[in-house]
Amino acid sequence: MEKTIKIEIHTHDRKLLSDILENSSVSMGDETNISDQARIKYDGSYIRKALGFPEIIYLILTFSSGVSAGVIANWLYDKLKKKNIEKLIIDKTEVEINKEEITKIIIEIIKIEKN
Repeated sequence: MEKTIKIEIHTHDRKLLSDILENSSVSMGDETNISDQARIKYDGSYIRKALGFPEIIYLILTFSSGVSAGVIANWLYDKLKKKNIEKLIIDKTEVEINKEEITKIIIEIIKIEKN
């Protein structure tokens, strides 16, 4: 059975979405595989016209119950580290951009989903 997690990234990095999806021309609905059991899909952006405000990228992570939270967290961290990101929100929870915090929240979500 597949599960989904919503991810929201507030960023000033205009190349971030292309880097995440490994595609220079990204359209809503595009996705990329993280592993055999997990993939991430682009679910739109919110771009504010006022100067200084970050773009908000919306992603949907879909995975099967057998996937390792560490695999997902490592992949996501590798895509986000050293980028100009103001905020990372995973399933309505703001998360620090480090492997441990990302892994912790994904493990918590997987445990909640199993119950």
